Amino acid sequence: MNINYKFNDTDSSETVLLLHGFLSDMNSMKTVADQISEHFNVLSVDLPGFGKTPSTGNYTMDDVSESLASLIESLNLGKVHIIGYSMGGRVAVSFMVNHPEKVQSAVLESTSPGISDISERQRRFQVDYARAEKIVSDFSAFINEWEQMGLFSTQNAMDSETQLSQRASRLAQNPDGAADSLLKYGTGIQRSYWNDLKSVNSPVLLIAGEQDKKFAAINRKMNDLLPNSQFVLIQGAGHNIHMEAADKFGIIILEFLIGG
Repeated sequence: MNINYKFNDTDSSETVLLLHGFLSDMNSMKTVADQISEHFNVLSVDLPGFGKTPSTGNYTMDDVSESLASLIESLNLGKVHIIGYSMGGRVAVSFMVNHPEKVQSAVLESTSPGISDISERQRRFQVDYARAEKIVSDFSAFINEWEQMGLFSTQNAMDSETQLSQRASRLAQNPDGAADSLLKYGTGIQRSYWNDLKSVNSPVLLIAGEQDKKFAAINRKMNDLLPNSQFVLIQGAGHNIHMEAADKFGIIILEFLIGG
């Protein structure tokens, strides 16, 4: 799997890998990249199905993390810090579990390690399958429905320019790739990493929005299982904290990455 990437070499001895969320690409993490580039090299990627990385062939979440490991090796980066948001956070968890020797630390924003209950995971796959069909049949209508999900209701308070920019980024994605990604490494198909969390020894910063009740609860449980983690709840924020509370997010992650 060839991952499209951009490597900003700032002549630092340490690198941060940025992993974006669903229906976006590496450009959605630009604000975060700008916040950390004074202190770190930045490796931005398009995850499979988004941006310029196609979703082709048969692969799993573990294959995605394997491809990222190969990319890091090819760039001779050694250990990296990781910042993963939502879908990108799930990829980050997979990477930490499968390639601990390549991880210096991780920031997981609004992240889940998957669904442990098999029946619940099967139900989620049916939801993801239906979403994939809707994406392919009427992408614009799907985006409209996606933006109305309670998960993103707090984003209505953002300025119109930011909201329009995010919508344009979503609509710019390839519908076939986005749909295929759900069926290859969506929450309903990926394996659960809950039981693997206790073996992750790298420092981990968990961040969730106070208004995002579901992921706040998930992150509290993750914090109980991870051996070396801390959990920060951002007041007033929802799911996409790095966009809704950008300045606060930047301060928190820099304190962790530099100090941790």
